[in-house]
Amino acid sequence: MFGIPQKKARTEAPKAAAPRLFVPFRAIGYVTNEVPFNIQARGQAYFLTTCVGTTFHVYGVEKMNLLFVGPHTSSPITAIAALGDHVFVAAGSDVVSYKRAKEVGRFSCGTDLRLSIASLEIFGQHIISICSDNTIRLNDHTTGELYTTIDFDSSFTVTTLIHPSTYLNKILIGSNQGTMQLWNIRTSTMVYAFKGFNSPITCFTQTPVVDVIAVGLLDGSIIIHNIRTDATIMTLRQEGKVTAVTFRTDDQHVMASANMYGDISLWDLDRQKVLHVMKGAHDGTIPSIQFLNGQPILMSSGADNSVKQWIFDSLDGLPRLLRSRSGHHQPPTNIQYYGEDGHFILSAGRDRSLRAFSTVRDSQSIELSQGSLSKRSKLLNLKIDDLKLPIITTVAASSAKEKEWDNILTAHWNEPGVRSWNYQRKALGSHIMTPKDGSSTKTVAVSVCGNFGFVGSTAGGVDMYNMQSGIFRRSFTEDGHKKSVTGIQSDRLNTTLISGSLDGLLKLWDIKTGKCLHTMEMPSPITHLLLYSENNHLAVICDDLCIRIVDVENRRVVREFWGHSNRITDMTFSPDGHWLVSASLDATIRTWDLPTGHMVDIFRCESIATSLSFSPTGDYLATAHVDNVGIFLWANRMQFTTVSLRSITEEDVIRVALPTSSTLEDEDEEVENFYTTNEEMLALEPTLETPEQLTEQMITLSLLPKSKWQTLLNLDVIKARNKPKEAPKAPEKAPFFLSTLPGVEPKFVATKEDEERAHVADTKMIRMGMLQPETVFMTLLKRGHATGMARRIVSEQTVVIERDYSDFFDHLKTLNPSAVDFELRSMSLDNDLAEPRYFLEAIEYLLQMRKDFELAEAYLNLFLKIHGDVLVANPDAGLNEEEELEEEDDDEDSEMESDEDSDEEGQGARGKKLKVKLNATTAGSLSVSLRLRRLVTEHRREWKRLEELFQSTLCLIEFMRTKA
Repeated sequence: MFGIPQKKARTEAPKAAAPRLFVPFRAIGYVTNEVPFNIQARGQAYFLTTCVGTTFHVYGVEKMNLLFVGPHTSSPITAIAALGDHVFVAAGSDVVSYKRAKEVGRFSCGTDLRLSIASLEIFGQHIISICSDNTIRLNDHTTGELYTTIDFDSSFTVTTLIHPSTYLNKILIGSNQGTMQLWNIRTSTMVYAFKGFNSPITCFTQTPVVDVIAVGLLDGSIIIHNIRTDATIMTLRQEGKVTAVTFRTDDQHVMASANMYGDISLWDLDRQKVLHVMKGAHDGTIPSIQFLNGQPILMSSGADNSVKQWIFDSLDGLPRLLRSRSGHHQPPTNIQYYGEDGHFILSAGRDRSLRAFSTVRDSQSIELSQGSLSKRSKLLNLKIDDLKLPIITTVAASSAKEKEWDNILTAHWNEPGVRSWNYQRKALGSHIMTPKDGSSTKTVAVSVCGNFGFVGSTAGGVDMYNMQSGIFRRSFTEDGHKKSVTGIQSDRLNTTLISGSLDGLLKLWDIKTGKCLHTMEMPSPITHLLLYSENNHLAVICDDLCIRIVDVENRRVVREFWGHSNRITDMTFSPDGHWLVSASLDATIRTWDLPTGHMVDIFRCESIATSLSFSPTGDYLATAHVDNVGIFLWANRMQFTTVSLRSITEEDVIRVALPTSSTLEDEDEEVENFYTTNEEMLALEPTLETPEQLTEQMITLSLLPKSKWQTLLNLDVIKARNKPKEAPKAPEKAPFFLSTLPGVEPKFVATKEDEERAHVADTKMIRMGMLQPETVFMTLLKRGHATGMARRIVSEQTVVIERDYSDFFDHLKTLNPSAVDFELRSMSLDNDLAEPRYFLEAIEYLLQMRKDFELAEAYLNLFLKIHGDVLVANPDAGLNEEEELEEEDDDEDSEMESDEDSDEEGQGARGKKLKVKLNATTAGSLSVSLRLRRLVTEHRREWKRLEELFQSTLCLIEFMRTKA
């Protein structure tokens, strides 16, 4: 049945489908392959569908922008056809239908697993399939129902077919024997057998003339044949096998043909001669070419992983390249992330090109120019690849000075000169840096500042050049290396240069003087170096299959990682320096945890990884593999879930399929198994519960993001910056027939009915000021104060009140900065500054508990900004409860002695109230001035403890350094 297959029930235990730390995400750098493309016109727009292994891409022809990426198929795609919104692909013996890159149907052409489909053709409501068992099958493309099957014997091997224009229910079939047959699909009968040609038929194309077909042959012949009269109109000949033929339809009698060597020939059909041969249009066979209907634009695709648009707009009628989309057509050998945002990857391939691939937008990927190679190729009659620089062996780049001068260096195979590149211009630079000892270059490096380039030679020399001018600065030859230099790294401050060589020596050089500072001998020859500049940890790959971590400051080996069973090809540090990822010829990729020295992840790929690079943002790991022209991205699972970092062994290795152009989907069964497996693995791990506070003697910071409390310090500036630029609009004027009262704001004149209604409503009105509603903030604050009032511990004339504001601060952490600012500004100043005093008590409680120290700082800072002037004007607010009681007793005694004194004291009290401007009716624990003084003292004590801790740590570090 034609339909979406149902997911099978899982009866076995889930098996690991992906590594523990890295999830296969997607592949970049793929455009097309040797499968012919399909172009479909939808109105004035054209859409191009290309095959990329087990997926397909849909491009908009106008801008060559990628629109859709098809899902992953179980086997490689061998043919593509399109109709409307549907794309039909042949994968193995199945034909799968997709609508906007989503699978909507599937049917099979046979049960034999070895069966494959060579070609697909849309024929009305049917889809025609050429199968490898020398049969042609017609299926309904909406239901998948088989309509008819045409079988052929060994004397007629089907190679291609076409539906001639205006021929009802008929198809023309070509064979490997060079013969053609015309069949009626409705009756499944052969209508006519044409005379054969002397070479196998490779392609058919309908000409703009009815009844005339262009036939391409294996020997390079192109025959224009009239199938109604079975007569040959003309015969043309090109070099090599004819792979595709197309005709212009814009009133120009021009035909284009492609061959297996990557050339495109243009023919003048009026004079029956060749107009122009586009030598090296593609590097490799061209499976399909096609002119756009009514336009002078030729589309071509090649097995070199490129699609090109050629426009015929010159006076001599020759084409020029209009747009293109391409990637490596030979496997990349060296990749590395460029810049700090992780959006671009520099890639050098065996196709002798240097490319920049975008991980965000595919249309931003580009090849760095090596000059006007196309003009030189025409003059010298050579392919463009033959004029490029030799294969790049090492790439070094720094984005610090990309807008000023050249910032990329490349070393090439068996070439002494080092080439500079300018990333800003995406082109080859103007400098060539040659080693002073006359040997070829082995490795290169660029300083972090982008001012200097370092060149290591095969004779053991190390030279430094200026990146801006290309001028030689100095050589590091004093007590230098005796064999080839295999790695160069410079530190972050441009003070020390580190070099490694096949002689097994690791040397540290002073960049300013060029003198050797220190030499370390490794147990075996050094093949690669990598420095993590944040902590000066140097990773060294040796020939004994060991990765050694060298502490450059202490100049000693601190870690050794053993486990690879074959030569290590590359390695990379994670952005935080906690992991080291390495690849080897044993096809495994291993992740080593530097703090513990354990291997925390290992997986085996389908092919050997030759280069690795970790994204500067830590979200992706990029890998390049042999026999694959793309770059594969692996998502770091630590970015979005919890992963156990326990030590693993060789027994935990799993085999993982490489990522495809399409990302993972939730409905994929393998992904479901993968996540289930990792959750089960985590369930088996012993869970460790971290206490909220290690000890009460330590200051504990909060786990909130910095924006939660840093924004409070600059909230006024943020609000001022975000103020609306436009003034508020004036209210609309009332209609002329409604009378209004004079004033700034228009008000309608109330009628008698309105006045009566207002009088009735006034008697039932509830004033919100009388209710005094409390927010959750103030309710929890008062509740924390009330808990202390309920728990008093009295001993020897001392009152100690224990209060608990934990619920209050739990709620406060959930509020955003604007809400915190609103709550603090909404505090009431009644009852002798009761609410501000409660808040100060809460801050004091937080400091005594030694928790959330930065939050206490930020909250107190904002509180004093808002209420600081009120607190300064009222230093005696909130006197001690016992002192207030004594004052009340004194007042009672004085009243009994003299009424006049009582009157005077009453006047003094009223004067005091006017001075304080508050009604002191409720007793508090401490006055505001005393509480602020206590908070300041508490803060000074904590900062003093932090300074003592810092000084003791510095002393300990100095002691360890002198001890070493």
